Amino acid sequence: MSLLLDNNILERLAQPNVITGIVLLIVGVLFAIFAKRITKLVRKSEKVESNDKVLLSLKAFALVVILASLIVMIIK
Repeated sequence: MSLLLDNNILERLAQPNVITGIVLLIVGVLFAIFAKRITKLVRKSEKVESNDKVLLSLKAFALVVILASLIVMIIK
């Protein structure tokens, strides 16, 4: 725990694993935001049910990417 407290915030943000984690976090959030739009494109319909398998799969993928980004940021 003391290893995380030894660095200041700018040194911590400049580490490669933190930068990679932030990029993964952005990708995951974008997937979650655009999941409905991507589902509309895949299904070629204007209306998408909230229990559509494509929509749920995209949101689950986004959640896994966000979780992976948090793990990558923590590991030093």
